[in-house]
Amino acid sequence: MKTGLNAPFYKWIDDVKKAIRHKRELEEKLEYYQSRLTGYQAVVYDSIGSSSSRNNVEDNLLFIIGKIDSIEFKMEEVAFAINRYLLFKEKLMEKEQLLLELLVETNMSITDISFRMIISKSRVYDILNSIIRKTIGIM
Repeated sequence: MKTGLNAPFYKWIDDVKKAIRHKRELEEKLEYYQSRLTGYQAVVYDSIGSSSSRNNVEDNLLFIIGKIDSIEFKMEEVAFAINRYLLFKEKLMEKEQLLLELLVETNMSITDISFRMIISKSRVYDILNSIIRKTIGIM
């Protein structure tokens, strides 16, 4: 991560990258636990708590429901971070949008980005500074 005055911006970039990556992982986990949930038979509520030893099926079912709830909560947090990024990106000029997209959604270096955008590295840094000034209100 970068240090200095722009460190919060680069941390925000890293957080958005992690959120995008984490979203895919969470979706896979949610699908897995939901598929395990469909394998259980219906719980008979008359039998819950009626015996001194808890039913193993009920424990597993409660465990899976807890995992699903936890994953759904994390997915909401991730979706919030991604939506903030997308809303912010919409407010930028075309070159700023492209630069931000390349920073967040790829692992390209500044040199590669300047080559891709067909501009000099100093111009990339100028555009980057413009974006950083605009991010002050969102971080």
